[in-house]
Amino acid sequence: MNNQQLNSEITQYPVSIWEVILIVMGAIALIAAGLLGLGIKVLTNAYDPARAEAIAKSLIDYKIPGGSQGVFGINIGSAKSAWVQSSKNPPDVVLFVGKTPINKETDQNELNRGFENPPSENLAQDFTVNTSRLENKAFCGKTVPITIEGGQQTFIAQPSPLPGIRYTARITEDNVERIVILTTTGENAQQKAVTVFNSLQCK
Repeated sequence: MNNQQLNSEITQYPVSIWEVILIVMGAIALIAAGLLGLGIKVLTNAYDPARAEAIAKSLIDYKIPGGSQGVFGINIGSAKSAWVQSSKNPPDVVLFVGKTPINKETDQNELNRGFENPPSENLAQDFTVNTSRLENKAFCGKTVPITIEGGQQTFIAQPSPLPGIRYTARITEDNVERIVILTTTGENAQQKAVTVFNSLQCK
């Protein structure tokens, strides 16, 4: 049997457009399932208190009166961020620390948004700002202007708002921005803010 006869005996099955569509849809479904599984794993790890605090301590040393616990932390390449808070319920100290590469197109104001409050069910509403001022303080080895805001924080477990203080500090070096947002609440919120902020030592 020669090659011509062999080829004539092989039945040709044309692939329809529907088969192509089904193959593509199957591939997309597999990729989506993989990404979903990865996303769930990332979120599960992000809410691990020990991991969140480890990320925070890899960026900065801090001392929170009464002890601290991690809330949420993400470590993606050279970008790291984490929230930690005091062990009280509701927490009277909440600290966000972050280290993010930036470029000329980056809007630095955007980097602050969403970082003031951790992804927590404790908060009834965002921090309400009543006063705001700038004050020069030492941060990461330099003296920089710190935004100090006074206001109120409402917690779900607390029937009435508590007085609060929020410090926001940031510094940019070698196209990397470090940012700290410290919120303290209670009658001695100002003293707690000063104590915790003065304990910060960048790494």
